[in-house]
Amino acid sequence: MYDDFANPWTIRLKWSYLLLVVVALLSPVFYIVYISFNEHGFSARIYEFTFDWYRVVLSDTILVSSLSWTVYLAVTAVAVTIPMALLSAKFYKRSRRKVAFVALMLSPLFVPADIMGSSLLVFFKNLSGAFSWLDSVLGVNWFDGWFDLGFLTALIGQIIYTHPYAFIVILITMSRYRNQQTEAARACGATAWQAFWQVEFPQIRVGVFSSCAFVTILSFNEAVRTALLKGGFDTFSNVLVAQMLNIGMSGESYAMAGIMSIVSITVIGSIIVYTLVRAERLERKARAMAEPVMSI
Repeated sequence: MYDDFANPWTIRLKWSYLLLVVVALLSPVFYIVYISFNEHGFSARIYEFTFDWYRVVLSDTILVSSLSWTVYLAVTAVAVTIPMALLSAKFYKRSRRKVAFVALMLSPLFVPADIMGSSLLVFFKNLSGAFSWLDSVLGVNWFDGWFDLGFLTALIGQIIYTHPYAFIVILITMSRYRNQQTEAARACGATAWQAFWQVEFPQIRVGVFSSCAFVTILSFNEAVRTALLKGGFDTFSNVLVAQMLNIGMSGESYAMAGIMSIVSITVIGSIIVYTLVRAERLERKARAMAEPVMSI
């Protein structure tokens, strides 16, 4: 952002604007963390700092169970979505109709969450009924409960939701990669897997890891589709929404939300700081190597 010919005050204004936007976006999160340390909870006239809600948060079995299911969904969504998005991006590079391909990949983003969730709900209900009918015709129980609402249906809904984002993130990183490098590796005797793992992946791993983080965040925050497709378990977002609509969030809920917010901000902030420091170090190294060597 620094430039020898730029006005210093212009640079300061840009940084001020950036910090103002970040503070505005994170202010609700900071407020939740602030409330989580209040002994009297939300909207209380008296604020008394305490760690009591954080001490008893693990005793709330509903919150702990919902958070566990959320983690299971997020991990499984990452494990399934990232390879699918990577294959989609590689297929895009070989496709001749790139505009149509991108439009097809991004089409789930144009469908509202409630409509997509309702459509999938009806689809899985009918599909489950079709498999039950097939069982009755064949006189077997091979397909019993295959597509009943549960973990699998919620996972499919999250994959449909997160795949376009992961595809775009990986595709942006992959756009800098040239297929000639893979061809050169194959010409040197490398297998297809060796060419990918040793030549292509090191150049696109930033996009792959970024898409992993993106899918994890989206999975944790997703509520509408999961609420319609989850069946007999609850996720953390669904529990918070249900509490807000019925009895209001408890002190334990604020504490759990505070823990998740603090951990997320710490992890993401550490990654950003590490990336910026590493990029600056590499830039200094590149400038040093580019400087002419003075002969004595």
